[in-house]
Amino acid sequence: MRISVFNADDHPILRKGVSNLLTETPDINWVGSAENGQDALTKIRAIQPDVAVLDIEMPYLSGLEVAKTLIAENSPTTFVLLTLFKDESFFRNAMAAGIKGYLLKESSEQEILTCIRSVHIGKAYVNANLTHFLLNLQQPTNSILDKLSDHEINILKLIARKKTSVEIADMLFISPKTVGNHRSNIGKKLNLTGEQNGLLKWAMEHRDMLA
Repeated sequence: MRISVFNADDHPILRKGVSNLLTETPDINWVGSAENGQDALTKIRAIQPDVAVLDIEMPYLSGLEVAKTLIAENSPTTFVLLTLFKDESFFRNAMAAGIKGYLLKESSEQEILTCIRSVHIGKAYVNANLTHFLLNLQQPTNSILDKLSDHEINILKLIARKKTSVEIADMLFISPKTVGNHRSNIGKKLNLTGEQNGLLKWAMEHRDMLA
């Protein structure tokens, strides 16, 4: 029996590329696609495909949010996330949520298909360039904060409260430039990429740890 697969990506060319790949693969039945997270959530609920391949960064809802929501609803669908970024915080959240597949968008067509087939039979599949993150999963999550000074942790807590650099500077009696330097150092210590608002996203996703 063929594997029913749904895909979602807000980039039309990438979405079409994956859709065409799925359509042309004999053991896979492509059942639809979406261009944003909300549309993906609605369609996956209705279609209930075997596997959904989701871009992490999408409008309205991220692929991670879509997957988490449906997993919490006991959806029969297994999820594969596609991302441009080698971001450990996203990876940790995905694994903790029960997502089986994690791929970079630079993955080959063959690797995408191998991942789909693997997760369909219950096996986890992670892009080879991200396997070092698996080793880090063996460490307690709080160990991430061990890399930061108390001052940096305080700044991270304020970032999690959506305070701007100017507001943080006023609260801590330091200059906005100093806050900017701290933000840059924190990002490096947390192995965050140059993604826009990456530090804010990390802080928001780890608010429980920072409480």
